[in-house]
Amino acid sequence: MNTILLFVVPPIAGAIIAYSTNVVAIKMLFRPLNEYRIFGVRVPFTPGILPKQRKILAQSIGAMVERELITAEVLRSRLSSIDLKGLAHIVSGFLRREEIRKELEYKGRLLFRSIMVKLNSFQRFFLSAGQYDQTLEEKMPEIIDELINNVENLLREERVKQKLFAAVDGQIENILSSIDIKTLVSDRIDSLDMLRVERIILDIMSNQFKWIYFFGGVLGFLIGLFQAVLTYFLR
Repeated sequence: MNTILLFVVPPIAGAIIAYSTNVVAIKMLFRPLNEYRIFGVRVPFTPGILPKQRKILAQSIGAMVERELITAEVLRSRLSSIDLKGLAHIVSGFLRREEIRKELEYKGRLLFRSIMVKLNSFQRFFLSAGQYDQTLEEKMPEIIDELINNVENLLREERVKQKLFAAVDGQIENILSSIDIKTLVSDRIDSLDMLRVERIILDIMSNQFKWIYFFGGVLGFLIGLFQAVLTYFLR
């Protein structure tokens, strides 16, 4: 009976202890969220690792994004792969939306009227006599249609892509410098609620954490079994 207990208790105890230790260790990545003090002395391991190091973590991620993900080279590569036909389709769909067309017609009429105000009396009389002003007002939907068609045709031309790329290419470094990607990303991460961060990470890593718990239990079991075997032969 003692021999059976010797080979059963240590492995099971080792598995339970190792499994529980892994669960606690992963939990301590996130918890507790705040620092606790007793008589003015900080309780060890409070707050958890991520809440305590969130600023350093946020700055590290921000630096990594700036250094590896959003760089001038990456943006140049993305710009060079832009499909102007697809872009033309998106722009066309936007411009041909009913509310956008109405707005363009309204703005077009306002522009025409503002131009009319700046004309001298003779020019206004000439336009009114020929009813050009009324014609332009009535033809505004057709003018907007023609404008949209011209924009679509322009965006389909390869030379436009080259000119756009050349114009933007020389300003990429200045744009990135003015945005300050590192600070933007780190501030955003640092402002996240730690409970939300915990849920996100646990949702993503849930399967991996289960395997960590499982292998921890297996390792604890093997260590306990080894200890039992060693004890049996040394007694």
